[in-house]
Amino acid sequence: MEGTSAANFSSLPTPSQRLAKIRRRKKKTREEMFSDIMEVTHKERAHLNEWKEVVSNYRKDASEHEERRDTRDERWRQEDRQEDQRWWQEDQRWRDATLGLLHDQTDMLRYLVELQERHQDHRVPLQPLYNHPHHVPHPPHPDV
Repeated sequence: MEGTSAANFSSLPTPSQRLAKIRRRKKKTREEMFSDIMEVTHKERAHLNEWKEVVSNYRKDASEHEERRDTRDERWRQEDRQEDQRWWQEDQRWRDATLGLLHDQTDMLRYLVELQERHQDHRVPLQPLYNHPHHVPHPPHPDV
């Protein structure tokens, strides 16, 4: 049995071999950790780039939406200004027509007053009614 155990003992690694194996294992572990870190960093960078693209697309869409809204609002303001201008012109036409009518009416009244004055110049002025001999005053109303 001793031979067998001696054979087994000789197949065991020496302390220097075990140390070299541990060093290799640590080195491999460091390389694996570095590889893992690089892989995670790559994935995070890819995820970050996707997120940046999403944000960029959102900002682009929001900007386009604002531009469309601003264009629509400007078009509405322009239409409002045009409509206001049309109403102002319509109001101005009505004012001008009304002023023309008032001018014509004023001229007619002046003419009628002139006619009345000319007609009164040829007539005897009217006497007040109470000097008239047939004047009968009306009695006051009983409710008053």
